[in-house]
Amino acid sequence: MSDPVFHLPEANACLSTASTPETSAKTLLSQRRSTPVKLMKPDANGPDAETLENIISTALRVPDHRKLEPWRLLVIKGDAREKLGALLAERYAELNPDASDAALAEERNRPMRAPLCVTVISSPDHTHKTPVWEQELSAGALCMNMLYATHVAGFSASWISEWWAFDEKIDRALGLQTGERIAGHIFIGQASVSELSERPRPSYAHKVSTWG
Repeated sequence: MSDPVFHLPEANACLSTASTPETSAKTLLSQRRSTPVKLMKPDANGPDAETLENIISTALRVPDHRKLEPWRLLVIKGDAREKLGALLAERYAELNPDASDAALAEERNRPMRAPLCVTVISSPDHTHKTPVWEQELSAGALCMNMLYATHVAGFSASWISEWWAFDEKIDRALGLQTGERIAGHIFIGQASVSELSERPRPSYAHKVSTWG
């Protein structure tokens, strides 16, 4: 067998939480690792406006059958994080009348865990002949591209959803329209650690079969 194109990390290998200019495309693809949002520095600097625009513009280059652009993005940063946190706490209290002060404080803090959050909204055209499923997959590809682009730009990122990605009242507050839904929240910032251990990954042998 010839040398593999990609060198996959061993179990428990230490992986960088962000890339450097010297990081190769091969290393990025085979060793990128999401940073848990709980390990991000809430008060650290995130990408500036120009860098963020560049990251997002790069991430928008995804498979998009018939060029429908079935997604859009919300950037949540600065004081808007506190506004969203108050909204989450209020809604959580409505859903959980017996919630403790600590639980409400946790909800209020959700948007504050990183300098900014980019919410990717799946916005398919339900009247178009292109299956909605294909359009939704494009939004998922955009989320993955956001992770890669952010990593290459030297920042850490985490793609999560949590309960507030599936709440109709929160959807309305964020401006979602009928037929839209949140594909993911991409938290972006700087990790509090420089390396993370590789987590268990699926194996080729268990996930791939040959048909015919």
